[in-house]
This record gives sequence, structure tokens and C-alpha cells, in this order.
Amino acid sequence: MILFNIKTKLFLVLVLVSIVPIIVVSVSSYRSYTKLVNEQTSLVTSTTIGNSVKSMEEILQNIDRISVTLLQQSSNATAYSTVSDELIKLNGTNDQYEIFMIRSKLKLIFENILLGYNYINGLYLFTPDGKWISYGSSGTDLRLDYVALRDEWYLDTIKRKGDLYIGEVGVKPYIINAKESIGFSRALYDPNNNEFLGVFMLDCSMNIFDGLKRNPAPSLSNLYLANDAGEILYSSDGSRVGTPLSDTLAAATHQVGNNSQYKSIQDNMMTVIQKVPGRNWNVIANISMDRLYEQYNISQKLLLYVAISCAVIFLLLSFFLSNLITKPIIELTKLMRKTKSHRFVTIKPQVTRQVDEIGILYHEFNKMMKDIDTHIRESYQNKILMLDSQMKALEAQINSHFLYNTLESINSIAEIEEVESIVVMTKSLGDMFRYSIKTDSELVPVSEELQHVENYMAIQQIRYGDKFAFNLNVDPEIRSRRMLKLLLQPLVENAIYHGLENKRGKGSVTITGLFQEDSIVFEIWDDGVGMSSTQAEELRQLLQQPPEFVAVGQRHKQSIGIKNVHSRIALYYGEGYGLSFHTDLNTGTRITLEIPANWEKR
Repeated sequence: MILFNIKTKLFLVLVLVSIVPIIVVSVSSYRSYTKLVNEQTSLVTSTTIGNSVKSMEEILQNIDRISVTLLQQSSNATAYSTVSDELIKLNGTNDQYEIFMIRSKLKLIFENILLGYNYINGLYLFTPDGKWISYGSSGTDLRLDYVALRDEWYLDTIKRKGDLYIGEVGVKPYIINAKESIGFSRALYDPNNNEFLGVFMLDCSMNIFDGLKRNPAPSLSNLYLANDAGEILYSSDGSRVGTPLSDTLAAATHQVGNNSQYKSIQDNMMTVIQKVPGRNWNVIANISMDRLYEQYNISQKLLLYVAISCAVIFLLLSFFLSNLITKPIIELTKLMRKTKSHRFVTIKPQVTRQVDEIGILYHEFNKMMKDIDTHIRESYQNKILMLDSQMKALEAQINSHFLYNTLESINSIAEIEEVESIVVMTKSLGDMFRYSIKTDSELVPVSEELQHVENYMAIQQIRYGDKFAFNLNVDPEIRSRRMLKLLLQPLVENAIYHGLENKRGKGSVTITGLFQEDSIVFEIWDDGVGMSSTQAEELRQLLQQPPEFVAVGQRHKQSIGIKNVHSRIALYYGEGYGLSFHTDLNTGTRITLEIPANWEKR
């Protein structure tokens, strides 16, 4: 088997020696590259989250500062009193005019706060007795019937005793024209006697989280802000706000310290978590490693292309070296196989003069071939002479010049007598005979073979009249190609005598020719009586039988027609070419003839 010859074994050894290191280096490089991508992504993500945490911390400090210093602020309208003083007055009166004047005095302070921070939607003061003062932007305001004393956020704010309370993200039902927002509130106390004055609330839009939009890889990751309870307050894609974190992420948030980051890679997901100092907020980044590697696919492809290029180069080198080393042995093997055709093979002199083992093999093989050739010449000389004598006898019986002159004489007489049918028949017969005995080459142009068929059909159509029609549809490019002669006419003759002669009514014979990949395919189709299944099976078995040689002058019946053509094609072109057929009783027969399109005699 070819898999176990010397060339294949040497090639496989060279391939293993060269390809295995390439695979090892490629795998190692890929792992190092993947590790570097992971480290760089982790570093960039950690830095970005750290900056986001600082941004959130600054915002919370601003909110904390606003709520803490609010009581000590004053304006031109309250030049001699602070917000704390005005709240004490508000708690001590129910006079609507006085409440209106207090609200007017505080308006400038609150407006300055609103203008200073673009993420604040509104500022609200709630007194212990249920009164409130509101300042909103973009048409937002508290509902007139709203009482905050029993709301959960209000009670939780009071419980914190002056610490900042952070509410939930959502649309506040008690605010007119409200949008999704988050509230911050603080209980206010008199700095002099620590008396509870009320609750101050800041309603902030989602713009407060703009600092989290600096996503290191927007197409690869999601950025979340979640509290310690595991509820998502903000999501970079906005799809999971208000929903709980996964159990894995929720558990991870409890492992994060105030001044540290949590990093992990599980299930092809990189997770980085950092807590906002002093708050119950956690900034979380989830990055899909699969999608990350897709983004860096160009580098991976480059690495793969380099590895493949090196592998191909080493494969070619391995093939070249194995071929160079084993070429003399392979050539000797081919020469030995050619001896099956009993032809003497000439060996190059320089090869037989080699002093190595290969040279000895060539020398001994050359000597053996000469001995075989001498034996063949002596054994078959008499048979060759006998065949030559038989051929000369045939040539003596059929003098081609005499036949040509006779046909020309008949043709001349027919033209004088104006018998057109005899003119056509004699000319066609002469051309056919001249074509049949032409011996300058066994290959002829396809155009000459088709002309031979047309000469034959001209004679048959005179003989049968209008009993059948003849159609020729051959690709013009095929006509210039060369083929073995006398292949088509026997098949057309077979179609007439076995298909159309016994048919009632008119019939037709059609020849088509076209290219199919590297082959020329002719189809000879007749619409005659066809063959029965038994006849078709007998013909198939006949075509499968190997060709037989018989003495000159002796022929089996089967050697005429389809079997003869199939055997000649198989002997000349090889077993891959020949005839096949399809037939239906009372419908017709289609014979397919396949020969190579480009052929040089081996």
C-alpha cells in the first residue's frame, strides 16, 4: 500500500519532526497571548471601576455636603436668618401668608443648588407636622395632597438620626411629572438644642450615574451599581434596574472590603467588584471573555496564519526532501511495473554507473530487461512473421488504387447519366473506405470521425428513404480535438439495424457531443424498438467481460458494434473510459461514449 512505502514513511517522520514544534510553540504563544489579554483587560477594568467609584464618591460627598450645610445657609433674602431659623418659624405657624414668605426666602438658596448640579430634579423640606416646601425643575412638584409622615422612606430617614438615607431607584408616585430617579434624604436638627426640625430630600435624576458610563468595553461588558441587599440600582444597558443580582454576584459583593477590589473569572466571565467607601453601594463589571476574544480575533488569526504558513512551508520541505531521497527507488519501481507490458525499458546510463545500492539495483534490473527482451524476440518472431504475411495477403486482395479508380469511374458514369443517388453513394462509400484504411495515425480529429458518420448516413438514407432522420448536435470546440477513429459509426449502424429497422413508422438517430470536466461525452440516441430487460442485462454482462485477442481472420460475433467499440476504448484509453447505455422497450436506446478530452499516448 502507498501509505507504507518508503517515501510516505520518510515524509511522515520529517512532518512529525517539524510540525510538532510548531504546534507546541503556537499553543504556548496562544496561551501567553490569552493571559496577556486577560491581565490587560483586568487592569483597564479595575482602573475604570476605580475612577467610577471615585466619581460616585464625589457625588455622594456633594449631596452629603448640601444636606449637612443646608441649615447654616443664608441669602440676601434671609440675610439675618438661616435655613434653620426659617424651619423653626415654619414649624411654629400655620399662617399661609407666613408660610409663603418663608418659601420665598428659601427659594434663592434652593435655586442656586438646582443650578449648581444638573442631576438634581428637586429639593423638598418636610416638617414634623406634615407641612412641606418644594422646589423642582422641568415642571416637577409634589402632589398637593401628599403627606410623607407615614412613608417608609420618611420613617427610615428619621431612624438614621441625621445620617444620609439613600432611597430606591424608580418613579416617585408623589411627584408630578416624575421620571425615574433616586432620592437622598436626611433628618434635620436644630444645631443649638438638637430639636428635630424636619426632613430634607434631594430627588436626583439618573444622570447622577454618568460617572459609571465610562465602560472600558461597552460592547463586551455590563456595568452595574448595586446595594448590599443585592438590588441593581443602575445598569449600563438599562435592562436590569430594580432586579436582584445573581446569587454568585450577590455572594461576591459580601467579600469586598472598603479599600479593595474583588476579581474572578468563572464560566468565561470576568467579574470586578469595588465598594463605594462608606456606602452600601457596589460597582460591578461583568466582561464576557468569549466576546472579548472575538474582538481580539485579528491577533488570534494572525497567530494562526503564521502557524499555518510555517506548517505549510515545512510540509513542502518535507515533501521535497522525501521525494529527493526516494526518487531513484520510485523510478526503479515504475520501470519494473512497465515490464508487465513486455516492453523493453531503457535506463539512463548515469544511473547505472552509480556506486551505491541504488546503482547496483538499476544495473541488475537493466541486465534482466535485456535478457527478457532477447527471449521475447526469439519466442514471438515466427508469430509476427505469420501475421505480417496474412496482412500482405489481404492487401493483395484489396488493391486500394483499383477500388478508388473503380468508384471514381462509377461516380463519373452516374453524373453523366444524372443518377444523383449513385453519385452520393459512390462518393460517400469511397470516402468511408479511404477513412477506414488510413494508417498514418490511430487518432483523428473529431471532425473527420463525424464526417465518416455523415458519409455512412448519406448511404443509409438513400437506401431507406425517409424512414428515419439524422440529427448532429456537437459542440464546435470538440471538433478540433483528437479521438480514436471508427468509434461512432459502428454505434450509429447498431442503432439503425437493431433499433429503427424493425420500427413501424418514422424514426430518428441523434448524436450529441459536449465537454464534461476533463472528458468528451458523446450520446447516440435512437427512438427505435429498444431492448427488453433480458437483452439489456446480457449486453451489460458482455460489456463487463475483458477484451479477447483472436487470430487474424477470426472474429466473434460480439466483436462487432457496441462490444468492439467498448473494448477498443478500454484498451486504448484505460478502464476509466468506455460505453454505458440506457434502454426502454418500444421507446429507444441511448448509448453514452466517454473519452478523455486531452490525450497523449502513454
